[in-house]
Amino acid sequence: MTGGNPTGQRASVSVTNGPFVGPVLSRFVGMLAARADLPVDRLDDAVLVADSIAASAPAHSLEGRVTVEVETAERQLELHVGPLARGGAEAMLADASIPGVGNVVERLVDEVWVTGAENGAEAAGTEMLHLRLGFKS
Repeated sequence: MTGGNPTGQRASVSVTNGPFVGPVLSRFVGMLAARADLPVDRLDDAVLVADSIAASAPAHSLEGRVTVEVETAERQLELHVGPLARGGAEAMLADASIPGVGNVVERLVDEVWVTGAENGAEAAGTEMLHLRLGFKS
């Protein structure tokens, strides 16, 4: 990409559970990863993480919708998934484990954390999954 790098931007998408979750999240995250000026290999990693979210989030999301907020910084992307039912974030990470390979999401991202109602950030009984991908030149 040429031109200025938009940093510190946020965008969110909320998709009704069903066949469009995967395609919508992949394109949404891919577009924002490109705008964050991630190199192609990290952009691909971001799309794989989005695919993993799309595969497992519907089972743990609330109100029949998968909601993802993406926050960009220079050469960095954060994904915030939720609100999820209590235990949903850990279940989503467990779903990303492949026998003999390990946890694919945890291998692709730089940082993973979960916040919940005890932080006062989410409604009672819910939590959020947070994932950070970046590239240091």
